[in-house]
Amino acid sequence: MNIEISNYSYYFNSLKQSPHFSEVEDSVLHEILEMFHSKAYLKDNFPFTSESTLYNFYFIISGRVEISKINFDIDKEYIINILGPGDIFDVICLLDEGEHDIIATALDNLELLVAPIEIVREWLHIHPSFNKTLLPYLGKQLRYFEEAATDLALYDTWTRFVKLILRNTDKNTGKLSLINNLSHEQLANMIGSVRNVVNRHVQDLKNSNLLSVKRKYLEVKDFQKLLEELKKRTSF
Repeated sequence: MNIEISNYSYYFNSLKQSPHFSEVEDSVLHEILEMFHSKAYLKDNFPFTSESTLYNFYFIISGRVEISKINFDIDKEYIINILGPGDIFDVICLLDEGEHDIIATALDNLELLVAPIEIVREWLHIHPSFNKTLLPYLGKQLRYFEEAATDLALYDTWTRFVKLILRNTDKNTGKLSLINNLSHEQLANMIGSVRNVVNRHVQDLKNSNLLSVKRKYLEVKDFQKLLEELKKRTSF
């Protein structure tokens, strides 16, 4: 057993509460957990590399990971996604067995479960319940990437920024998740823009009483009103 006995219940419950494993029978989940070992990284460290994801499958227990690509020739970064608790990585390597050239940075202190990726590929065949929950996750990721690509091609920076905010907001509370305390530069890198443009959009939304700003933390004051404003600007 790779997981310490004292932490076994904690990791078992973490997997059980994840949508990827929630429908898996307990006996099977115990079998799966036998193949994991735990790993921890401090904030700003690099938890997985393009090479390591060829051989390992990661499940995030706590903390967030920024996934990005950088063009060093022009010193420009694009943040592909922010992963949080319950997310898995790397689904691309899992499916096509090819190297995925990305940079992963821990935004918080990070706790992971790690399993050999070949074993996880076997799970897809021998544990239908795992496969059944993985497919909707893949669909959700594909939809996110499609929306991000079309936003870059079709919409201005205000629209891209507001869609990013709404996509990561609990509409009942107005609280942001995953991107709640990112810098304006990081937010800009998520929409293919620059910091001063995001600064301007944040100030405009604040002046319109649609967004509140407390230090680096953003909060949507009126989700429905912001959504309606977005629809006005994107109607053709």
